[in-house]
Amino acid sequence: MQFRDISEITVSGRNPYPFINAVRESPIPCYEQHCTGEIFHCRIRTSDLPDLREIADAYGVQVESRRPRSVQRFFWRYRLRFGILLGMLAACCLIFWQSNVVETIELQGNTTVSADSLRNVLAGEGVQIGTWIPGIDMKRCELTIRRTIPGIAWCGIRHTGSRLVVEIYEETPHIPMHHSRAPCNIVAREDAQITDVTVYDGYLKRLPGSGVAKGDLIVSGTFEDAFGRTTFHHAYAKITGIYTKEAELTVYRDTVSREPTGRISQRRILKLFGMQIPLTFGVPAYEASRKTVSEVPVYFLGWRLPVSMRTETETELSETTLTRSAEELQLALQSEIVRYEQHILDDVTILDRRLEYTKTEDALTCRMRYQVEGEIGEEREFFVN
Repeated sequence: MQFRDISEITVSGRNPYPFINAVRESPIPCYEQHCTGEIFHCRIRTSDLPDLREIADAYGVQVESRRPRSVQRFFWRYRLRFGILLGMLAACCLIFWQSNVVETIELQGNTTVSADSLRNVLAGEGVQIGTWIPGIDMKRCELTIRRTIPGIAWCGIRHTGSRLVVEIYEETPHIPMHHSRAPCNIVAREDAQITDVTVYDGYLKRLPGSGVAKGDLIVSGTFEDAFGRTTFHHAYAKITGIYTKEAELTVYRDTVSREPTGRISQRRILKLFGMQIPLTFGVPAYEASRKTVSEVPVYFLGWRLPVSMRTETETELSETTLTRSAEELQLALQSEIVRYEQHILDDVTILDRRLEYTKTEDALTCRMRYQVEGEIGEEREFFVN
């Protein structure tokens, strides 16, 4: 298919040469002119065909034309169908809008920094799905991310079409140095009875089996030799002891339970090129509810289109105050005690436990007293003039 609307002309007659000379003298442009015997061939614009026929009638020759398919003729045929023009204009506007609206936010380089924190900072700057890209102040967003989120050494924001890329470089974590040359003592951090001592560096002041109060010196980093010379060391030792740890837990008789009532409402939203078009109206508002969100993307020939259907399902919940019985209250308190021992006392050995229960009208309280064995040493630096 050719682009311009060109007609192929065949002119026949007894003597076509006067016609050929007249055509050459006329303003009609002719292309690819050649003669085969007394037959003249050329190509002209279709709009010039009526003028060519007038010249042919004047010189008594016959003109035959053939009009091949062309792009210009195709569009001219549908020139009055304004729906096509409006559709093409709408498609161009849609492509332009889609290319300048944030459709996806891609995060790169974040290993320790959470993606949610980055997205929250961007949302605070007005950058989210559907934001107009030319209106985004990239430099300001980069500066805000570096100032707000610790651990980021560099941040850069760029966009490729509707894809916004946030690239960061995290700070190299500094390995904490052990100040082995700084003089220090080891003191007790609990009121305890020492059960075992292993000294790697320092002078032992308390033997196993002796009792210490919190803050008492156990291993000293100060040495004095027989000649009266004093040296200072970084005391290093492993010291275990038996000490007492106390805590208190309370559970209440009345608890609030949330159960579904059976009423469910769904809200559907069409996400089109970053825009969110609600398809459901009049959704009831519940005082207490639980919301779940699902999104189904649209694919075409394996390619994901910037179109998806988002469904928000909201389940109404009713709040009910439950009054637990004495047995249920006891079981709940026992569960809290087990959880405390598993998480708070996970680094010590429990030797003995004493539990004292106190019951009131609306609560049950347990005062716990544990005898445990664990690490009691604590380094404490000292300064030398």
